Amino acid sequence: MHSIRNMVDSDIPDVDAILMAAHLVQSSYATILTRNFHLTPDCWWVLQQTGTAIGVVGATDFGPFAHLGLMAIQPAQQSGGTGSKLLEYALSKLDQRGFDSITLYSTDAGLAFYPRHGFRWQGISTEWKLRKRKPHSRHYKISKTTNLDRIIAVDRSVFGGNRLAVLAALAAEGPGRILVAEDTAGTIQGFLVAQPKVLGPYMALSKQAAADLLDAALDLNYDGETRVVLPDAHADAESLMAEAGFVPIRTSRYFIRGKAPAQQRHLMYGQAAYSLG
Repeated sequence: MHSIRNMVDSDIPDVDAILMAAHLVQSSYATILTRNFHLTPDCWWVLQQTGTAIGVVGATDFGPFAHLGLMAIQPAQQSGGTGSKLLEYALSKLDQRGFDSITLYSTDAGLAFYPRHGFRWQGISTEWKLRKRKPHSRHYKISKTTNLDRIIAVDRSVFGGNRLAVLAALAAEGPGRILVAEDTAGTIQGFLVAQPKVLGPYMALSKQAAADLLDAALDLNYDGETRVVLPDAHADAESLMAEAGFVPIRTSRYFIRGKAPAQQRHLMYGQAAYSLG
């Protein structure tokens, strides 16, 4: 018999194992899972079968909209509509909270699944990795910051939601890795969070500011290959990646349920993670 309940901290080891099995990977999701869960703990649910966890789905609350991420069902339990049952439950709970829209990223495997639950395919996200760094001449002043209040207002106008909790969590995980671009008047033109494996959140008001931020970020050390996940395949972002020495390696699809968030996606150059939008 199936049942669905709110996730708790003690579920993390079992949920981590489900995610690893469902996504066919050997590396643990525990750090990302713990961080994302603690951002909006009342928007995470576990699907059980006779008391054993077999599925998970979670969402992050950004105010006007929520972003679904890290949904997975234990491979041996994926038949019989288990995924639909868990997603429908989560959507009903999110609808009760009054979100204008719900967003998510999916592989091509979700192209038929998510539209059955009210989502529409909105665009393609491309992941890029650094192959060979190319020289760049900077125009803007680039510096590190710990003052999230300086960037949150700019970010809110571009992202369309409140990412303060996300930025604070990422700042705590990687101190000294938030970069800002400023013009001669000291006005912020963009920012970039240089996570250990991926560059993002990353937004800029111009391609030049985005390029300067990217060049400065590449001066830092990373855990493995440096990657950027573009929220959309817009021309400035794609040409910037190519000019900086990055190459595309995979794509995912962006889905929306409800009205589209009030975002300026042409100013977004990198996601925090697929699971965080």
